[in-house]
Amino acid sequence: MLELKNIKLSYGNTQVLNGVDLSVKRGDVVSIIGPSGTGKTTLLKCINYLVKPTSGTIAFDTIRMDYAKVDKGAIQSIRCRTAMVFQQFNVFKNMTVLQNVMDPLVVVQRKSEQEARQIALQELEKVGLSAKLDSYPSQLSGGQLQRTGIARAMAVRPDVMLFDEPTSSLDPELVAEVLKVIQDVASSGITCLLVTHEMQFAKNISNRIVFMDQGLVAADGSPAEIFEKPSSLRLAQFLKSEHTQH
Repeated sequence: MLELKNIKLSYGNTQVLNGVDLSVKRGDVVSIIGPSGTGKTTLLKCINYLVKPTSGTIAFDTIRMDYAKVDKGAIQSIRCRTAMVFQQFNVFKNMTVLQNVMDPLVVVQRKSEQEARQIALQELEKVGLSAKLDSYPSQLSGGQLQRTGIARAMAVRPDVMLFDEPTSSLDPELVAEVLKVIQDVASSGITCLLVTHEMQFAKNISNRIVFMDQGLVAADGSPAEIFEKPSSLRLAQFLKSEHTQH
């Protein structure tokens, strides 16, 4: 369904991605783990072209693009089929919760106000925010803001959900409510790519774990293979350090 080949990206002399290969099947839930600064978020942003790789190719079903010669039509098609949930919530401060979720449906997908409202209400109910429709972001907790962001992403009915460390900006007691919603999204059958430091959660939710180190995919396997039989000393060290921190 989604195939990235030899993705390279550098800023000046700093090589962030060193030739990443990653293929994702429809319905996969893939958690991307690894030390900070190893290109996990950058890789996610390459998929919907929020950052421009130096070279490499992407294939998304029948859409194919070589990053060396950019195709605006292909970028638009890929963006229409993906939705991203960011660390920093990315909700509009001047809009209510309901307006935030309706906005991409009306502005991007050109749906009528009535249809957009209907979809938004359904998604907000799924994330447990039906009582907060008229609240503004300043009146919400971090967990509620992130759940608004997830509802907004799901409302556009994407083929692939991209989660960029969706709990890293949250107070510890709010993490569980957001993880529960992500769990629901993943079990709905939608394809998910998730950059996370929540190892136990990654283990429980994913059918595949990708370990990135120094801008490369250093290991790729089932949760059992990655967590119980680490294929390299580097992976074992990383898992041990994460275990010690949490």
